Amino acid sequence: MRYSVSPRRREVREGFASFRLADSLTVTSNYRNVTPECAGLTVYTKSGTSGECVACPQGTKRSVRSLAQSHQTGSVSLSYVRYVSSLAAVAAVYLVFGKLGLALAFVHLTATTVWPPAGIALAAYLLLGHRIWPGILLGAFLVNVTTTGTAATSAGIAAGNTLEGLLGAYLVNRFAGGLDVFRRGQDILKFTALAGVVATTVSATLGVTSLALGDFAARSDYVSIWLTWWLGDMLGVLIFAPPILLWSVNRQWPWNRRQTVEAMALFILLFAFAQAVFGGWPQLTVKNYPLTFLLAPVLIWMAFRFRQREIATANLMLCVLAIRGTLHGYGPFVMTSPGESILLLQTFMGVTALMSITVAAIFSELRRLFGELEDALSDVKTLKGLVPICAWCKKIRNAGGDWEELEAYFRKRADIDFTHGICPGCLEKSKPNS
Repeated sequence: MRYSVSPRRREVREGFASFRLADSLTVTSNYRNVTPECAGLTVYTKSGTSGECVACPQGTKRSVRSLAQSHQTGSVSLSYVRYVSSLAAVAAVYLVFGKLGLALAFVHLTATTVWPPAGIALAAYLLLGHRIWPGILLGAFLVNVTTTGTAATSAGIAAGNTLEGLLGAYLVNRFAGGLDVFRRGQDILKFTALAGVVATTVSATLGVTSLALGDFAARSDYVSIWLTWWLGDMLGVLIFAPPILLWSVNRQWPWNRRQTVEAMALFILLFAFAQAVFGGWPQLTVKNYPLTFLLAPVLIWMAFRFRQREIATANLMLCVLAIRGTLHGYGPFVMTSPGESILLLQTFMGVTALMSITVAAIFSELRRLFGELEDALSDVKTLKGLVPICAWCKKIRNAGGDWEELEAYFRKRADIDFTHGICPGCLEKSKPNS
């Protein structure tokens, strides 16, 4: 466990500015607030609630006291440096992708077609915890203060962006499974509703209100700017958060050579179809064919053959190609009005991202259920046919060649339990001869 020391209250508190205690210190799960009596310090866990006191071993006294002394002399722990580095990295990534996102702004300089930092901030909160908020706040402030408005309006927008991610992460952790949100279709729908629809209203409302109060946005355009802002943040959550979370949680490469070739072929096919729709091929652009339906079979096949991580990556690639083509005047969503084009493009990307990753989650859940059924069927099959039983100890040999107790063998392979008693024959035998 990692702890930090407060010199004012002489506390050992879990956090980023942390020190390592001796392994011999035991904090039981029943006590959230444990006081090592011999050291005179208070040990807190993340919940910070009160509990009871226990004594720590002699070996821990020196560790706890050296903790306080090292902190009071001003030494900085390695984890604190990592925390500051994480804040700087998050702020830098937010700034870079924020500038890229603002390049897609048409209705207003700060209201963009898709806002990647919304998904990046949500993923950062879910992966690194709520203490990463200063990095989000700094990055959001720098993006806006270097674009338009004053320091006051930029601070209001940055506050909205920070609170949006905090609220979205809280709702996902509380109601949608946290980091496991993309395992089930119903949790993905909750993720869309809570983080994509509800939480993004905070940023849109605070951001547009700050611009309106600072006279950087016309009051008559409040609704149109708010709608574009909200949809852009929602798309940022739906398109950018899933691949970041899925690749961060599971970094393994589970494919064999055949699956790798198949995945590459599907990504190449999706790229080719996306170029046919949004790439400006003359023979297709002049006719204005509605070719977006070509993308659906590829996405469904990817969802059937692979998992949510690959689908989320495909959605991100498709989003980039669709935005690029529409900005250059290609594709079925190019209209005379830029606002109308943006609305159609946002609707297409949102529906496609939600549909494809939900289908992938459903297929993944079906594969898991089929695996459980196959395991159950194999257990049922072991109950049929010849079952070797030892004549002396009455143990049964399982499929792996190991000998198990009779009751344990059947409990693993059938939904049964055993009660112990004496049958009438044995009871009769146990009676003394009259």
